[in-house]
Parts: sequence; structure tokens; C-alpha cells
Amino acid sequence: MSRSALLYATTPAADGGPAALVGPPDHGPLRRLLAQLAALHVQRAWIVARPGWTEALHAAADGAPLRVIVLASGDRCEDLRLTAQVAAEADGDLLLCPAEVMTHREALAGLVADPRIPSGGLTTSSVETARRAFRVRAAGARIIAAGSAYHRVGRPNGYFLGVLKVGTRDRAAAAAVARRLAELLADPPPGWREAPEQRTDEWRRRIADAAAADRAKRVPGILGWVGDADLDDELAAHDAIVAEDVIGLVLVGLVREGLPVAASNVRLFGFARPLTDAEAGTALAALEAADEDRLALASAVKASDGFFTTFFVSPYSRYIARWAARRGLTPNQVTFVSFLLGVATALVFAAGTRAALVAGAVLLQVSFTIDCVDGQLARYTRTFSQLGAWLDSVFDRSKEVLVFAGLAYGAARAGGDDVWTLAAAALTLQTVRHMVGFAYSVQPGVTAPMRPPPLEELDDATAGDATATATAAATAAATATAAASRRGRGSAVGAFGRRVVGVANALDKHTWARWLRRIIVLPIGERFALISLTAALATPRVTFVALLGWGGFAAVYTGIGRVLRSLAR
Repeated sequence: MSRSALLYATTPAADGGPAALVGPPDHGPLRRLLAQLAALHVQRAWIVARPGWTEALHAAADGAPLRVIVLASGDRCEDLRLTAQVAAEADGDLLLCPAEVMTHREALAGLVADPRIPSGGLTTSSVETARRAFRVRAAGARIIAAGSAYHRVGRPNGYFLGVLKVGTRDRAAAAAVARRLAELLADPPPGWREAPEQRTDEWRRRIADAAAADRAKRVPGILGWVGDADLDDELAAHDAIVAEDVIGLVLVGLVREGLPVAASNVRLFGFARPLTDAEAGTALAALEAADEDRLALASAVKASDGFFTTFFVSPYSRYIARWAARRGLTPNQVTFVSFLLGVATALVFAAGTRAALVAGAVLLQVSFTIDCVDGQLARYTRTFSQLGAWLDSVFDRSKEVLVFAGLAYGAARAGGDDVWTLAAAALTLQTVRHMVGFAYSVQPGVTAPMRPPPLEELDDATAGDATATATAAATAAATATAAASRRGRGSAVGAFGRRVVGVANALDKHTWARWLRRIIVLPIGERFALISLTAALATPRVTFVALLGWGGFAAVYTGIGRVLRSLAR
């Protein structure tokens, strides 16, 4: 896969030079970033810089392990026109990135080298990591609304760190978006000139909230806690970045065009955009002190896993994944081993004796652990494939069918208890749940708005809801009215749906509520744990009754939730 990068060395450092050159001469942000990109097989990089900085950047890039071209640009309008030009000339995927970014290579690799992400942005949910970043809203691992110095996001749940991968198929769209943005900045529409000041006020409130919030459930960024920084210094750094931002605007444009942009979470890796020598030194020391392999292993665990998987399987399965990686095993091989263990589980359950039920319960948990290992191994080694994802899904469903059949056969063979009807009912319920979930997820408007607002509008389609601030401008109010109209004019049912969804979103801010929701929906970890416990301690009849009871409740819960969320759109 051919890869190129477009780096923006346009943000000024505190001393007036380019922020890309702060810190130690041999380990500053730019040289470090170029080495990381070369290791990720980026063949060519363009650097956009202000005219007075080009010679220094040429010197800093000299000897880089990839081809570097420095382009002089006088302002953001020209930056955007150069972005359109490079997007048209580049080969393969194009990475847009601030030249002063300092992060772990694996954080970039999770975005750049993941074939499942045609286009995507590096994101985080941590305000400490994103102390100088724009807000976004993500759903289903996709960015569905993005903010910039001009655009505001309703119901934000994350931050865009300024690193954007534009896939080959989306480069033409990115070029068109960049040209359109250059036109808008050259002749701003009504409300655009005042918007940056409004966004700055929102940023001040965000920092104040972060400073006042309890730190017990957070970790500091590599530059420390946001609340410990001098507000005036942080405001100056924020304004310096915002005043030169181009990538955030391009992201807004791609999202508003309806293009799928994945949210690649930086997870546990360090990230910073230092603007002083001291900040660059602090960031470099923190990055080099971290055990990147340990962070990569911890980040291989899915953040969206269920309660049982997160707390009872992943704490040790990830070490099995590292063991497998060091022995050259592939994720597909591990998936096949998990399936064979599932077949063995069904055969043991088929014996029907108490000893067989206990042994089968243990084997089922071993099979599920190995099933977790294959995904963690793929993320740890970045060896993803469509075949692997398909095999994992098919084998998971096949194991459930075989286990249900083994339990039913064993109950009839050893105890004379005919539970085939219960087994068929439980299997039918689970199949319907999978079918409905898949059908819901692929509908337009589920993971992204059906009609994103045009780029000229300052607020996204949800900015007029209960989360909108009282300081919104008149243009934002007009946008909000139009958005509310699109969701259903005066619909009492839609209003009720939005209220319920608002309560659910508010509860989701609490850790206990999020985990409770994940348990209620009976994901595969909880499902296999339920099978193992009831089979080992009771009988197959109890197993199927428990699956029908819990699964039926989960189906009703998710069904009502999806209906209400659909009405709320």
C-alpha cells in the first residue's frame, strides 16, 4: 500500500519559530515524526510552512529516511489550496498531521496501518490528552460530527487530535472540501468571523470544568494535568493552534459530505502538541519512559468488550496473545483452535453426565478465552484481514449451535430430559437478535446523520438540543430550528424519544450505568459464562430457560432502545 503524508509546520512556537522544531535538535517533534512515518512505510512527505521557516525546516528534514518536499504558504487559505493540490498528486493513502505532534509510533500505526480504516481520525476521550484539541461526536467507531474553530458539535463525546488519514478513495473528496474551505475563509459567510471567539469561550469552560472535576478516575496526559497549567498560557497555546488549523476543517468537511471517517482511539498511548522547548522535553521524556510494548498489549483489548470479558478474561488473555505473537502464530490459526475447542465442548456436553457437564463448562471458557485472543493478537500485531473477521463471526455462531445441540443431546441421552424444543427456541431467539442487530446497524442514519448540514452551517444537526449552550449565536439558533424540523415537526413521539435518549445519555456518563447496560444486553462473554455456570451447577434445562429469560429481556431492552433512538433522530 502506497502512503504519503502532508505535515503542517504552520503553528508558531512560544518563541516565534515553528513549533515543529522545539525541543532537542536531534529529537524534536519533526525529526521524530518523520522517522516514525518512514517506519510505517510512508514513502513521501510534504511539509507546509510559512515562508520564513522553510530553510530551517529543510535543514531539520535533511537526512530523513523518506522523501521530503517543503512548500511555502502564506496563510490558511493557501494551506488549503496546497492541501487540495497534494491530495490530487499523492499516491495511495494520505496522512494529514501537524508537524509538531509527539506520540508513540503505535498510536500512529493504529490509524495509518490498519486496513479496516480507509479514512479515519486519531481521537481520545481524555481531556488531558486532548488539551488543545477539537470536540467530536462518535458512534459505532465512526466520527459523525466534528468541530473546528468555526463549527460546534452537539452532544460531543470525544476529541479529535488533529491527525487525519484520507484513504485513496476519499482523496478527491478531500481536495474538493479543501478548495471549498479556502473559498469560505477568503470570503466568510455570516457568523464565521465571530465563531472563533465563541469557540474560545467554550474551550475556557471546558478547561475550567476539567480543573474542577475529580481526577480519581482520570490519568494525566504526558504534559500533566490540564488544571495545573496556567490558564493564560494554555489560552495562548490554544489560540496558536486554532488560528492555524486546517486539518480540523477538512475533517468537518468530510463528515459533512457524509463520508465514513473512522474514530481511531489513541487509547493508552501518549500524545502531545508541544509549543515550547520545555513541553517538548517533558513529552519526549514521558514517551521514552513508557513501555510501548506494554501499552500496545493493553491497547489490544477492545474498549467496548462486555463486563465479563473485560474483568474476567482480558486480564490474562492478552498475555496469551503476546505469547502467540512471539511464536509467529496468526489470528486465523488461533480462531481455528478456538473453533476446535468449541467442537470438543459440544462433544463433551453430549455425554450428558455430571462430570461431562463440568468438563464441558471448563472447555467452553477455554474456547472463549482463545476466541478473545485472536482479536487481541490481530490488534497487537496489526494483522487484520476480512477473511479473519468473517471466520471469527462464523465460528462464533457455529460454536453456539454446536454447544446448544451438545447440551440437548446429552440431556436426552443421559437423563431422558427432552429439551430440544427449549434449545431450538433459545437458538432462534439468539439468531433473531443477531439478525435484527445487523439490520439496524446498516440502516442510514444509525451511525451517522442521514442529512448532514452543509459546510457553511456552524452547528451540526444536534446542536440545538438540550446540550446547546445559551451563548449560541443567532445563526446557530436558526440551524437548530431547521435540525429540529428535520427530526420531525412537532412530533410528540419524537420529543418523547429524545427525552428518553437524553436520560440514557446522561446515565451513560456514570461508569456503573455503562457496565450495567453492557451486562443487560447479554453479549457473548456473559452468554457463555451463563451456559458454563448453569450447565456445571444445574442441568441443560436450566441453561436453556436462563438463556430464554435473560435473552428475551435483552431483546426487549435493545428493541425499545433502538426504536426510541430512531424516533429521536
